[in-house]
Amino acid sequence: MSAILEVTDVSKSFSGHTVLNRVNITLEAGRVAGLMGPNGAGKTTLMKTIMKIVKPDSGSIRVCGSNAVEAIHRNTAFMPDRNQLFLWMKIRDAIRYYEDMFGDFDAKRAVDLCQILGLDPAASIRTLSKGTVIRTLVMLTFSRNARLYLLDEPIGWFDPLAKHNILKTILAGINEESTVLISTHQVKDVEMILDDVLFLNYGSLILTDTAENIRQEHGQSIEDRYLEVFQNA
Repeated sequence: MSAILEVTDVSKSFSGHTVLNRVNITLEAGRVAGLMGPNGAGKTTLMKTIMKIVKPDSGSIRVCGSNAVEAIHRNTAFMPDRNQLFLWMKIRDAIRYYEDMFGDFDAKRAVDLCQILGLDPAASIRTLSKGTVIRTLVMLTFSRNARLYLLDEPIGWFDPLAKHNILKTILAGINEESTVLISTHQVKDVEMILDDVLFLNYGSLILTDTAENIRQEHGQSIEDRYLEVFQNA
């Protein structure tokens, strides 16, 4: 099976400070991967580098075999870690905007996800809480029929029911031809949906493994493995 995402020897520095250090990632279709690390580990920079928002100093990135910006944007649905919607919009306007922007956007699915995630299409973006903005971005992201979904910290700020509904949305959005990469430092909340685990620290991948191997070979939960690895990092 061909890889959906290939990150090869990607490095990035800002003002002499290394943010990404020769990062290598290969993700196959039908997988949910967790990109985990403390705040400042480089997770958001890596997401933006995959999307070609940030240009790497070295290395290459391919999505569905292509390194072209247009192909990466066409095949990838990216949920950033902060609101990028126009404040004058209502949620229904954001749905129309995404429908105009992306040929793979499913407006009917967007309406269904509004119900699942407890969103009012008539609500103004300007008045939404941070948590409701994130739920809106999750709804818009998974209303696309993309090959790669990048989610930057999608489950912060939520109570257990809201987290459950978001994780349910993520799982429902996966099929045999798509892949999800979730960045988070809230390991316990996402570990039960993960197939692959990536630990990032100070810009370097310090562990790449499958969730199954961590549980069976190491006899640990992903959270316990995370604590062990980062305490010794």
